[in-house]
Amino acid sequence: MIERMSSVRSPSDMKRWTYILPVIVFIYIICYIDRTNISFALPHLKDDMHLSGAQEGLASGIFFWGYLLLQIPGGYLAERWSAKRWVAILLVLWSVAAIASGLTHTFGELVLARFLLGVAEGGVQPALMTTIRAWFPFSERSRAYAIFKLYTPIAAIVAAPFSGIILTYADWRWMFIIQGSAPLIVGLIAWLAVMRDTPAKASWLSENERNYIENSRIEEGEPLKHRGTFKAAFTSRIVWQFTLIYTLTQMGLLGLTLWMPSVLKKAFHTDLQVGLVAMLPQVAAGVAIILVGRSADRRGGHVAHMSAVLGSGAVILAVASLISAQQKWLVLGAMILGTAASIAWYGPFWATVTKLTPVAAAGAGMGLINGVGNLGSFFGPYIGGWLSDLSGGGYALTQVFFAVVFAAAALLVLPLRKKLREATNLARVDATPAGTEQASASNPT
Repeated sequence: MIERMSSVRSPSDMKRWTYILPVIVFIYIICYIDRTNISFALPHLKDDMHLSGAQEGLASGIFFWGYLLLQIPGGYLAERWSAKRWVAILLVLWSVAAIASGLTHTFGELVLARFLLGVAEGGVQPALMTTIRAWFPFSERSRAYAIFKLYTPIAAIVAAPFSGIILTYADWRWMFIIQGSAPLIVGLIAWLAVMRDTPAKASWLSENERNYIENSRIEEGEPLKHRGTFKAAFTSRIVWQFTLIYTLTQMGLLGLTLWMPSVLKKAFHTDLQVGLVAMLPQVAAGVAIILVGRSADRRGGHVAHMSAVLGSGAVILAVASLISAQQKWLVLGAMILGTAASIAWYGPFWATVTKLTPVAAAGAGMGLINGVGNLGSFFGPYIGGWLSDLSGGGYALTQVFFAVVFAAAALLVLPLRKKLREATNLARVDATPAGTEQASASNPT
């Protein structure tokens, strides 16, 4: 494995890293901003449309129910038809829905626009993740998916000032219109210029790199062409196990992200201080994602990396619940470490998904995991708010809840270790005819 990886060293043989991934990350940064910018618009929408608290919550949360609809078809169509064409169509539809949010005049119109935005965006992520699977062998996927996940901290850092500048000189309508135009104007051009469905179709790719990608995937026991089915995804036990793990992590992640400003506000008091220190956890998260993804690829032990990171997150959040708001630097330190741990598992997780999910369930299965899992993004903030109310406005109980969520995810990850080892050994045996005979003789079962 080390010799094969070292054979691709020159910059001309690493274009999958400098062509494919930057475009994918850029597209999803825009996606994330369009998804979350309603939080900046809500104070203005409340006055203009006279929204109640329940209506504000529905306008924010309806996105995730629309997001669920195209998750499974999204991965399926990207795999069996064309990721390039499918994402291009969705970019146009997503842009139209985002711009339409800025043209609404009633609560009903706003909810419909946000729901359709969720539908359009919902098919994008599984298609992008299927694309990464096609372009990167398993030995590189932890890093590739980790780089993809950088959209979360980058968007979190960029979204606030970007939206703030627009709202300073214009209104919420122009914020939706300007930010909604980005996927159509910039994202679509970049996507069509760079993306190809497979390495074999990319004229900008060197023959050496193309052979490396294809041979690596074959040696790892992964067919280059296959036809997945919906039934295979829905009937796969391992897919549902991944789905449960992902639901828990997303519940904790978004819950932590949304409640973090409130926790920091109690410690640092002013909006300026909160705005400045809130960037630090996102920077730490970006660094942690890359380091953990890189370590998992180089050292192996994807499951060990996942369980260690999730377990650390649970401990950090549990300890944070005991810290007084007056100890502001301890609060900040806990939030930095907690935020980093809450997403650094992402690269090894999705690399493991691509290794253990049955080939017939690959595209639809990734959509199922991501789609159902993202419902945790809907329930996490709701449960966190309910626990805060239950404890009289404090956040200690909320932090304990998120700690338990991450601890449960860490425990559910552990059984994957044996399955991943067996899958890796099986791929090695299949790739070596002599090894097949030896394995059959030593293990007749």
